[in-house]
Amino acid sequence: MIEQLIQAYRDGASTAELAKRYRVSKSAILELLTKRDVPRRYQPLTEADIDRAERLYIDGHSLTACSGLTGFPASSINRALNKRGTPMRSAGRSRSVGL
Repeated sequence: MIEQLIQAYRDGASTAELAKRYRVSKSAILELLTKRDVPRRYQPLTEADIDRAERLYIDGHSLTACSGLTGFPASSINRALNKRGTPMRSAGRSRSVGL
């Protein structure tokens, strides 16, 4: 199973996709790749990824929560939303999110 996961990553699957497929956290995937000396690649947010992160953020999720829900680093989401001109809240001030 581990070799299949590594091969899927080498074939282009994202760490977020693999985490979902194998029902583990993205950090577990990254740790495995690191332990196996698999070169990691940078995967920029697509417009669809930014749209989703923006909707989550506007709905009241924190950048950290958006990161957990999308699989992208909070810093990358923050940078993308700032570049897009999304109004940002002060750090530590998330809106109540109705679940």
